[in-house]
Amino acid sequence: MDTRSVGRWAAAYARAWELRDPDAAAALFTPDAAYRSLIFNEPHTGSIAIRAYWQRATSTQSDVRVWMGAPLVDGQRAAIEWWTVMTDEGEGRVTLPGCLLLEFDGERCARLNEYWHSGPGAAEPYEGWGRITDGDTERTKDAAIRWTRGWKTGWEALDPAPIVATYSPDAIHRSMPLRAPEPGGVAGYLARCFPDESDVSSRFEVWASYGAQALTVYVATLNDSAEGGDVTIAGCDMLRFDDDGLCIEQRDYWNVASGRLPDGEGWPS
Repeated sequence: MDTRSVGRWAAAYARAWELRDPDAAAALFTPDAAYRSLIFNEPHTGSIAIRAYWQRATSTQSDVRVWMGAPLVDGQRAAIEWWTVMTDEGEGRVTLPGCLLLEFDGERCARLNEYWHSGPGAAEPYEGWGRITDGDTERTKDAAIRWTRGWKTGWEALDPAPIVATYSPDAIHRSMPLRAPEPGGVAGYLARCFPDESDVSSRFEVWASYGAQALTVYVATLNDSAEGGDVTIAGCDMLRFDDDGLCIEQRDYWNVASGRLPDGEGWPS
């Protein structure tokens, strides 16, 4: 798959959602595709199950508008950010930003994993969201590997230094796509979160890279006093790196489950 082909797929996905057309959505997937609509859930397997999911999910939606970010394509893998504003019967007007992790078989998707957030009201994407910029892909991949190592080391030790060292001093850090950039960047974010956390175990991986961007995935189990105890967090990060291999922009998409889930739960396999 190339950027143009994935872009066409994404545009068709957005149209299917805006028209609430489960047949059009199911046609984008292989007959035995696995579609995980929430990273902690079991996947909907096969085009019939995917169609049924779309039928249920869109039945309470109206006035749907979908933006798709530029695709980050790495071989048969692609990551695409999406941003949706719609009316839900139970919640009213809401904004849902998320990220799709896709694996293709020919022109159709064979595996989808999804991370998303929801907030009240209608907010359009901010400047810079969903963009992909040119760069040296191999250098970016190396930088992303260093970033994952810094995060694993620093998070498990609750030491911000290895993490902060992978960022440019003026990097834009969004800990959720609907949040404003963190005051003080990643250092400010860690100073706010680490005091509530303990007993962290984490797994990170570079899932795809292209140009100046990389998409990383992670799962972490920890005790978070702000959440009331043990939790499992699964997420992905859209990262942009400079020529020195430092992260200059990050958007974090993640979901959380209560308790310490078994190894492999929440991993995009």
